[in-house]
Amino acid sequence: MSIRHRVHRIVYLPLDNRPCNVEHVKMLARMVDYELLIPPVELLGHYTTPGSVEEIIDWLLREAAGGSIDCAVLSLDMLAYGGLVASRGPHVRTQLALERLDALADLRQTLPESAIYAHNTIMRLSITADSDEAAANWQLLREYSETQGRLEALGEENDRQRLTELEKQIPISLLGQYNACRERNHQVNLRAVEETAKGNLDFLVLAQEDAAQYGPHVQEQANLRQLIERHGLSQRVLIHPGADELGQTLLARFIHQHMEKVPTAYVMYSNSQDAENIAIFEDRPFAETLHGQMQTVGVELSNDPATADFVLAINPPAPRQRGDYQEADAAATRKQQAEDFVESIAESLGDRRVAICDVAFPNGAEECFIEAMLARELPLHRILSFAAWNTAANSVGSALAHSSLRLTALQDKGAFDLANLLVDLSPMRYLQLLDTLIDSEKAHMNLLFCHLADDWLYQTRIRPQVTEHVVNMLRASVFDLADSKLRVQNMVSDLLVRALADLWATHFLGKESVRIGPRENVTSLALAELEETRVTLPWGRLFEVDLDLKFGIELVAEE
Repeated sequence: MSIRHRVHRIVYLPLDNRPCNVEHVKMLARMVDYELLIPPVELLGHYTTPGSVEEIIDWLLREAAGGSIDCAVLSLDMLAYGGLVASRGPHVRTQLALERLDALADLRQTLPESAIYAHNTIMRLSITADSDEAAANWQLLREYSETQGRLEALGEENDRQRLTELEKQIPISLLGQYNACRERNHQVNLRAVEETAKGNLDFLVLAQEDAAQYGPHVQEQANLRQLIERHGLSQRVLIHPGADELGQTLLARFIHQHMEKVPTAYVMYSNSQDAENIAIFEDRPFAETLHGQMQTVGVELSNDPATADFVLAINPPAPRQRGDYQEADAAATRKQQAEDFVESIAESLGDRRVAICDVAFPNGAEECFIEAMLARELPLHRILSFAAWNTAANSVGSALAHSSLRLTALQDKGAFDLANLLVDLSPMRYLQLLDTLIDSEKAHMNLLFCHLADDWLYQTRIRPQVTEHVVNMLRASVFDLADSKLRVQNMVSDLLVRALADLWATHFLGKESVRIGPRENVTSLALAELEETRVTLPWGRLFEVDLDLKFGIELVAEE
């Protein structure tokens, strides 16, 4: 039973089948009671196996023709190549990739009144590291791309010499393949802008995947901006860092626009100067990345914490890398900064809610920041979202999507309270609506807990331990565990399940999620036991985990 006046349906074509692109987007849709239509998982491919594009196009047009579609959110990397990893390989020729985009005109003809949003990546500075040999070439190609870009921008002789050395080290066939992929992908991005100009896309994000300040992407972006300006599309086509978060951010954007809402956020930094640092794997100061992600989600910046809808508390990119803070004095300084920041968050909250984003380092939370946050015991029902995964853009984008949609879910709860107060709901209708709200709470808490579990417990604590074991003891590749997958997955599961149980028991069990009902008859939804936890390595590598959680929520009457 929907809490809305009718079912809202979104056709969603993900970037690939990883949890961040499928399961997390599903949770966001459940939070606000929107129906998400996703292709059968077997069509989406798997890691280095591309998705079945022609079958996906058939599915897409068939679902669109079924009627009652409010929006389509599309990954053009999936549509053109079969997914993100496939977009970095040579198997799809330029002509075929462009022909596949003809489906956008067919989709527009089928959905003339519906919103169609899309995203596509501007290619990273290297290939996919799917083996130890590829990882070595990944490093060489990344350095080559960055050195070439710096040479073109600055013209320094040492870069010219280094570029010559790198050209000798990189297999000539690989270098040619990489450059051909870049050119093909750039043509596809130019075509995507043209499709927006024709009206086949309402909104487009061209996301700069893993990059740096210098590289071939700089000129590619300049060419794309020229085309965007020529068509007058600066409000409908954005370029900013990101990739894996875009299914979440574009879903949030549509829902905000659909409901005619513009959430506002007041930003707090642990160190405001660090907001000007360029995060690892990105090409611009973090403050610019944040601005781009806020534009995409549809969240506006507020200068007044008293009037903002929520506080966005950010631990910004540190000036140095994670390993540089192991020395005692440096570690103590970071620890004190984290504790002071968490105390500032607690003092500023009052009746407000907070989204917490830790982008100090890539691929996992900063240990001292999470320890300070948990020690301070910020009220769980005040936390809208948490993110500290992969790149800074990935984290801040997903944090904005989750937090802003959580606000929508809380407004739904308020509408339920008001209806219950003013309208004589039948017991059946009341229970149906209550079930919808409980499902929304479960989706929110599931996503919040998954991020703490993955971004901190796994990425920061457990993954380094397991990586050392895999490399030193099993002599396996962290990029493709192959025959060692089951053994390593069991090891990860054993370590992570125990850690998750402790985290849940200490910081989630029995905690209030939300209150329901008028003041004189208020009831709380409280978190019950963590009943089941399943951990898998979805792509047979250590880079990501998939968490399947089962937990209860109880109604607790206020005394």
